[in-house]
Amino acid sequence: MSIDFLQNFFALNRSIILFIYGQVFFVLGLSIFLQSLRYSRLKLARHLRWMAAFGILHGFHEWGMVFIPLQKEYMTAQAITILHILHTLLLSLSFYCLFKFGLEMLEANRYVNLSLFILPAIWIIIFIYALNTYAETSGWINLASVWSRYLLGAPGAFAAAIGLYQFTNEAKIIGAQRSYRMLQVAGISLLAYTIMGGMVVPDEPFFPANTLNYTLIESFLGIPVQVYRSLIGLVLAFSMIRAMEIFEIEVDQMIEQMEISTIQRVERDRIGQEIHDGVLQSIYSASLITGSLTNLTQDPVLSERILQVKEVLNQAIVELRGYMVSLRIPKFQNTLKNELSKLIHQPRFAGLLKITLDVPVNNSLSSSQTSHIFSIVQEGLSNIVRHARAENAHIIFMPTEKNNKLSITDDGVGFDPQNIKQGFGLQMVQDHTQLLGGELSINSEHNQGTTITILF
Repeated sequence: MSIDFLQNFFALNRSIILFIYGQVFFVLGLSIFLQSLRYSRLKLARHLRWMAAFGILHGFHEWGMVFIPLQKEYMTAQAITILHILHTLLLSLSFYCLFKFGLEMLEANRYVNLSLFILPAIWIIIFIYALNTYAETSGWINLASVWSRYLLGAPGAFAAAIGLYQFTNEAKIIGAQRSYRMLQVAGISLLAYTIMGGMVVPDEPFFPANTLNYTLIESFLGIPVQVYRSLIGLVLAFSMIRAMEIFEIEVDQMIEQMEISTIQRVERDRIGQEIHDGVLQSIYSASLITGSLTNLTQDPVLSERILQVKEVLNQAIVELRGYMVSLRIPKFQNTLKNELSKLIHQPRFAGLLKITLDVPVNNSLSSSQTSHIFSIVQEGLSNIVRHARAENAHIIFMPTEKNNKLSITDDGVGFDPQNIKQGFGLQMVQDHTQLLGGELSINSEHNQGTTITILF
């Protein structure tokens, strides 16, 4: 009696059930899609778009179960057939997206990934066969739906469940405990959907469709399978939305790391400046004084000792400069072109110089090489602003198979390279060039501008 009541109740409210079912998955897909637009370095973020596509497409498919029957009074039989074909294709496409998400999360090898081509191809063959074999629309729709769930829905949900389970380790590592638990719940929901969405199918005269099907579930429990799928979808949507708090945690950690890096950079700059303004100058002065002492004595032993002291002081100067260079090397994640573009648009340069940049977008430079080149260009532009009285500057970077070439050219007053003073700025350029393993050359003439060239 109770089962009959439930069957009648759900039969009368079938449209409402299908609408809710579609709404659940559509909300799931839309929520995930909005989250997938955020920047993240996590593996989950790179593949969420496939889960989002599954939810949205599956939602539209279930809404089609309500929409298409309503159109029979207004549209021709041929148009209705086309709608059914599109509707059936929509179901398979949604499962394909879920399958794609699962294999991407699993980082499956190329042989496993072949199933993304083989299984849809098998389904298409079955779909064409059913379309040309069954006279009644319900016949080919049921057969296509059954094999869509067997070939794509069940393996897709199972692969997605295992993929999320594997990702839980990454969530645990970054300290997202709640996300860790929610991802586990989402994985369990997908395992449940593997059965209810992938293995429970319309009735067909072959195993297992003649055993595990809609009729069995409804006759045994009195509740249509769509209700169970909706409940699974609700749990999946809730758990996935809560699990995506992991991106908030990741952003917080990135901000904290940036703050720490900023503090470290400021402290490095302070130490470097103190070394340059204090210790280095003192040692340099001591070296000059020590060198002058050789003129005040005729004792060869004492002169030799004085020269040894001078060499030790000069070596200390070299080592301190090396420390200063290492302290000032920034670490970059972006390309050289992006970093230099940001540099030349800084007010201290852009407001005083017209700077053109000729740097390829892609190159094989390491982060360390990018940092050294950035420091060289920064120091070069600073010297142009301070001394050259130039209006234009041109930065060119040309990578080749044999070597890389960096040039910084200005149209300033120029100078005599033979009489150039070894100031701290130029010394920094030379130090960075040495660390690149390159050679520095300077070409300049009076009123003809200056070109700094580095080959490495």
